[in-house]
Amino acid sequence: MSELLNKQKKLSLLIVEDSEEDYTTLIRLLRKQGFEYPIYHCVDGDNALDFVFQTGEYSPEITPRPTLILIDLNLPGTDGIEVI
Repeated sequence: MSELLNKQKKLSLLIVEDSEEDYTTLIRLLRKQGFEYPIYHCVDGDNALDFVFQTGEYSPEITPRPTLILIDLNLPGTDGIEVI
């Protein structure tokens, strides 16, 4: 799998998680396992949708499309199931 990742360019991860503790734990785990790609964070479904569709505060010039999205299904406001 790492060979495939190395062949790809501009990889990034979006984590949608409202718990700061869970987010920090996940980041630590990923970094410990050698994940060196950019990681972005959204705290709710509305923010995640803005990020993915590059709207609101996330303009296309500064916001990459994430290669992978990890999303908490139980979020405040627009929850993860609605986002999916």
